[in-house]
Amino acid sequence: MRRLLTILPVIIIVLVMSTHARAAYDPDVDYSGEMVSAAAAGDFETGNAAAVARDEKIANLGLNEKIFSFDDLMYLSKIIYAEAGSDWLSDEWKMCVGQVVLNRVASPEFPDTIRDVIFQPGQYYNANSRYFANLLPDGRCIECAIRLLNGERVLDPDVVYQANFKQGGGTSRAFYDTYLGWTYFCYSKNTYLYV
Repeated sequence: MRRLLTILPVIIIVLVMSTHARAAYDPDVDYSGEMVSAAAAGDFETGNAAAVARDEKIANLGLNEKIFSFDDLMYLSKIIYAEAGSDWLSDEWKMCVGQVVLNRVASPEFPDTIRDVIFQPGQYYNANSRYFANLLPDGRCIECAIRLLNGERVLDPDVVYQANFKQGGGTSRAFYDTYLGWTYFCYSKNTYLYV
């Protein structure tokens, strides 16, 4: 009886641990695809659930993908759409918009999260509008955001400005559109911070 009482807690611990060790994800499901669909529909519940399952799948299977939240995907997709969502604009232009946001997140000169960068006062004029709150990004903008969140880059890390005028420490890229005019992607004046 004493031996049974000693073994019983071990059995219970093993059962509890094996229950937690079972995956809550399906290895055959494309959770990034589910996140994309959820972002296009504005479905935060499904998107957040897919992000959790995706993170677990990446960790457990040792996949070479970046972990990011559904909120980060949604905010980045929305700002890309708000700033460069016109269907005639190139994916490169859209990627530049999104990368400026990510460069700012990585920069000591700006806030540390995608949400805080987008809502920083005086930066993205649409961010605090009803339009932005209700905006649903299109598939191309979401795909550009996924590519960026997975590590793809089109600009140098010190390109932290985007505007219809030149600013900062010089222009990295400029795009012209007959409807929108010029958009400049510019370097920080403090390039020494990005070495």
